[in-house]
Amino acid sequence: MKNSEKVKKIGFIFVLYHTPNKDLMRLKKEIVSLKIPDYKIYFIDNTEKNRGYAGGVNIGIKKALKDKADVLVVANPDVSLNNLKAENILEGLSEFDILGYSMRQQGKIYYGGELDRNRLTGGLIQNKPEKRFFPCDFVSGSLMVIKKRVIEEIGFFDESYFMYYEEVDYCLRAKKLGLSVGIDTESIYDHFETSQNNPTREFYLFKNHLKFLWKYGNVKQKLYELVRTPKTIFEEINKRSFYLNFFSLNVSSLINKILHFILFVLMIRVFTPSDYALYTLAWAHISLLSPLLDFGTTSYGLVYLPKLEEKDTSKLFSMRVVLSAVAFILTILLALAFRYPTKELVPVLILSTVILSNGLSGSFLIFSSIIEKSYLVSIVTLIFQVALVIGLIATVFISRSIINVFYMTLAFYLIYALVNYLLIKKLLPKIRFHLDFPGWIKIAKKSLIFLGISLLANFYSQADIFILNFIKGPKEVGVYTAGYRFLDALMFIVTAYNIASLPVFSKLSYRSDGLFMRKVRNDSILVGLIGLFIALVFLIFGPVFLPIFMKGSYLSAIRVVQIVVFALPLILLTSVGLNSLYALNRAKIVVYLFTFQLLYNLTTNFLFVPRYGYIASSFITLIGELLNTVIVFIILKKALNENFGRRRKSLQRAG
Repeated sequence: MKNSEKVKKIGFIFVLYHTPNKDLMRLKKEIVSLKIPDYKIYFIDNTEKNRGYAGGVNIGIKKALKDKADVLVVANPDVSLNNLKAENILEGLSEFDILGYSMRQQGKIYYGGELDRNRLTGGLIQNKPEKRFFPCDFVSGSLMVIKKRVIEEIGFFDESYFMYYEEVDYCLRAKKLGLSVGIDTESIYDHFETSQNNPTREFYLFKNHLKFLWKYGNVKQKLYELVRTPKTIFEEINKRSFYLNFFSLNVSSLINKILHFILFVLMIRVFTPSDYALYTLAWAHISLLSPLLDFGTTSYGLVYLPKLEEKDTSKLFSMRVVLSAVAFILTILLALAFRYPTKELVPVLILSTVILSNGLSGSFLIFSSIIEKSYLVSIVTLIFQVALVIGLIATVFISRSIINVFYMTLAFYLIYALVNYLLIKKLLPKIRFHLDFPGWIKIAKKSLIFLGISLLANFYSQADIFILNFIKGPKEVGVYTAGYRFLDALMFIVTAYNIASLPVFSKLSYRSDGLFMRKVRNDSILVGLIGLFIALVFLIFGPVFLPIFMKGSYLSAIRVVQIVVFALPLILLTSVGLNSLYALNRAKIVVYLFTFQLLYNLTTNFLFVPRYGYIASSFITLIGELLNTVIVFIILKKALNENFGRRRKSLQRAG
């Protein structure tokens, strides 16, 4: 041990990030059990202000060097040192300037890392070397021992990596200066990392590999990576089922919007506003109780069923079948209670069957999403929507009868229901229907909050149509909904944003307030500008291109479009606030918000529609969304102050 006598003091550096106190106590005990004569522990907490792993390591190194440490042990807090001994450190340092050990992680043991000479990707070695002390390209950053002379010769870690590849970079820099890097294969430590399927991990690995390649790669290596770009993209998507599902769902949604917009343009060309109002009213009516059909079970299934168990899936499936039947019956009873004239009642009764079909398609969405195969839903939905729209367009052209459009819709949805049932049975062969009231009550308790939000949002968004119909009649409903349809066609932007952002907000809510609030600010600017740009295009150029779609009696709907389209940036901004509140566990506040909005919509429409008609409904919609945005951000500001204020106090007490 030619260098062991020179070691006077060891500095143990752990970079923390929301690390439980029990882990800190465990690490202290494990270091004490090493029986090292002179050492000091440095816990660098990145929770409040995340500097990245390399940034945290550099702070620890500076503190340790100031305290005259000769050797630096840099480690994650999710490692166990139980299997190591003091002599392991000393013996290894007689062989290498940067030392690592065999790492046991998720049942496998890795023996340092090596670089792919073609791509400069860093990979861990699984085959055990014959020698105890084995030179390698780099050691895992989860636990690495560094001599003081290494810091003196090559400096600190490159903080621009933030996380991942910083240890690969550091070891390569050391080797370029003639310093030695290797592992002690006989000494094993445990690494409890659970981020293997974390999209954030995959993002930083991909990004930092490219940074590393650009920094150290030669022309041949860079050209090789450029040529294999298609394969790289395929590999990266394959690692991230989220992106495949997200992309397919949004493409499917966009195509669906386009198809139905084409159908809408055709219908307003063929049918009068009164006939088109029948179509709008029927769909608005059956959507009134659609939240009851779901009862928040979609959110429940995605949150509380991380794995498919026959007992749980059958319970949820059975509950949704019963909910579909109840929603179907109540929708019909509600139509009778509204005393629709026969001309309006018949379309409502025909379309009510759609509720049963939607119940089955929703169940297929839940179960396929749980196993991260929601792209299956995209494929099935896309095929169905293409067939449906083609069938309806043919019906409009051939029969020119609005009632035949309803009958054709009924036929397609019955087939769609059967297909979704067969797909569920194929996905889960053992699933079966059975009565389980206690189990359903347990599900309902957790999903009730989502039901309340959906019901209120639905009533609030549909109130103007029913009031306008009640006071002014179908013709004004037809004009108003024809204009509103353009805003609805743009709502896929909102849906895409919500799907992409909510998981990110949820993760950041457990981290530093700076990152969370930065996300709120950046997203608000981005979506606000996108929405405002689209609205201005419709305002300035709408009178030029909208008459292409609207003729005759529908020309007056252009004014509706120019008003309600300005609700788009407001809805997008509100989505930023709502996603933040959901992530901060403030869903109950959203119930109060939509209750207020429902009352606002009902009151203002009853007051102003009699005099101003659909123009009043247009401005009421716009002002309502403005109020939504202002209220949501006032509530969010208070929630952020409360949430992160408590966290700061907790950290101060812990410190």
